[in-house]
Amino acid sequence: MSESLGQYLRSLRNSKHMSMAEVRKQTGITNSRLSKLENDQVADPSISVICKLSNCYEVDVVDILNEAGMNIEKSTPFNHTSFLNEDEVDSLQKIIDLLTKERWNQ
Repeated sequence: MSESLGQYLRSLRNSKHMSMAEVRKQTGITNSRLSKLENDQVADPSISVICKLSNCYEVDVVDILNEAGMNIEKSTPFNHTSFLNEDEVDSLQKIIDLLTKERWNQ
């Protein structure tokens, strides 16, 4: 980890040319909270905040968690998925969502 979590989050926001107000609009995270995150004043950000920022900045949540020092290994649940195009991956995800929908609702 070459930079802090806060520095990483700020660099992601800046790379997207987003203001804090734009992030707030997309995520619901207040400017104050985002500022504290970016200035490393939050020791343990919630997973919901990490997920919201991951979606907003279009980065893998595992990358953000690793920047937070969690050292999570990325795994590929299926072999040879690198050969699939984006539409094929989306279709597979929809099938998985359909198959697991009932389990999530329990």
